[in-house]
Amino acid sequence: MKKTIAKKTIIMHVFLMLYKGSSLEKPISQKQMANVLNDLGVPCDRRTIGRNIKYLIDFGLPIFKTGGGYCYLKHLDKYFN
Repeated sequence: MKKTIAKKTIIMHVFLMLYKGSSLEKPISQKQMANVLNDLGVPCDRRTIGRNIKYLIDFGLPIFKTGGGYCYLKHLDKYFN
């Protein structure tokens, strides 16, 4: 039986994917993030990812959109120092 993950954890997964897997040189798409979450057993679409990215930006995280649904997370020095 496949383990499912609570939908409320989506925002944390989005943050971790941006933190560990994105950069200016290698942005990640909302569709790619949705596919990863679906593979983990969390039903999710690109619009849900987009909403969660907006919440993270509104929170103050330095997330930048590059167009075409791609984005990346810039440095987090002020949060972890």
